[in-house]
Amino acid sequence: MQFNLKVLSVAISMAMVPSLATADEAADAKIAKLEQQVQTLQAQQNASLADKVKFNGFISGAYISSDNDAGYNGADSSADFSEDSKLGLQGTFNISDNTQAVLQLMMRGKYDWEVEAEWAYLSHRFENGIKVRGGKLRVPLFMYSDYLDVGYAQPFARPPQEVYGAIPFSSYTGAGVSYDVEYDDSTLTMQAFGGESKVKNTAVELSNLMGANVSWTDEIWTLRAVYAQAQLDGPVVTEVTVPLAPGVDTQANYTLLELNNDKGSFVGVGASYDNGEVIAISEWTRSEIDNAYPDIDSGYLTLGYRIKAFTPYVTVAYSKTQDNEDRLPLSTAAATQMIAFNAERMAYSLGLRWDAIDNVAIKFDVTYADDFGNTSGGLDTNSFDASTGKFAYDDTLIYTVKFDAVF
Repeated sequence: MQFNLKVLSVAISMAMVPSLATADEAADAKIAKLEQQVQTLQAQQNASLADKVKFNGFISGAYISSDNDAGYNGADSSADFSEDSKLGLQGTFNISDNTQAVLQLMMRGKYDWEVEAEWAYLSHRFENGIKVRGGKLRVPLFMYSDYLDVGYAQPFARPPQEVYGAIPFSSYTGAGVSYDVEYDDSTLTMQAFGGESKVKNTAVELSNLMGANVSWTDEIWTLRAVYAQAQLDGPVVTEVTVPLAPGVDTQANYTLLELNNDKGSFVGVGASYDNGEVIAISEWTRSEIDNAYPDIDSGYLTLGYRIKAFTPYVTVAYSKTQDNEDRLPLSTAAATQMIAFNAERMAYSLGLRWDAIDNVAIKFDVTYADDFGNTSGGLDTNSFDASTGKFAYDDTLIYTVKFDAVF
């Protein structure tokens, strides 16, 4: 009887082996199927995320120097590797087919590489083609405003300072609306904007900023016009040298003018031609501000020609205050303002752009500025000598070697 029980138990165990093996195989197959489903879902999610998020950036590194310390574009007689060096990172997040969030972070060498949000806005394009943006945006005053920091998108080593340096702010917080009219071979773009801003490293604030621009392009010719106005408030301050003792000086801030919600306006026109070989770009601008702050006219013309990977170019630019006679020195304060504000100069640039490799351009530029007309030439470090009645420099020569890249 005992022998029969042992035989029965062994037989039962042997009979169960195929069932257990089958169950294990089924479980393994089910697990493998679940793992495959998870991997498929992850792949779909990653692909969806890649479609929704796009990152790109740009970088510039530059060496600039001058034959003196007049201060054109921040250059002096020593080597400077910070003034025109910058790094930008931009993320575009597609919330839906018509809605995007854009963030652009900027780091500039001249500001000790501090991280700053240059763009941070939400945009939506309606079915009728109208596009609305809100947040921190670039002020669309110039032809290269949208690419102001992207040196690779510009033919020259830097946008002419006579025009682009006349407005000391580049971004605003507010909203903008634009609409494109498509023709057979060209596009007309109309844009309106408004908000507020602040002049960097000063206490001057802009409120009630509003303006509009219109541009037309057929991808060869581009024509553009813009008008903007704002209220300005805050002190206009300059740095002056104060003698403490013979041979001992110190620097102190001096308030030249107190703006009290004074109206400022800006008007500009521009045109460019680029057929793939010949390049011609020109802009003219005028800025006007009430009170004793000067009205400034400025303009430039750039001509270039592409020879394979090389693009030599020349630029002639000018800047001049226009209301000097309306700001005659009737007092000591007015005389100080005249010395600080009156400015004129011509600038001549000869440069070469070399597209060395894909997405990288190396640029060489020599700029000569003169015709200051017994003014500082609009250069902050061109000091006035009261004993001689003259400024320290009446011309300056600036050398630039720069690389621009996008990624």
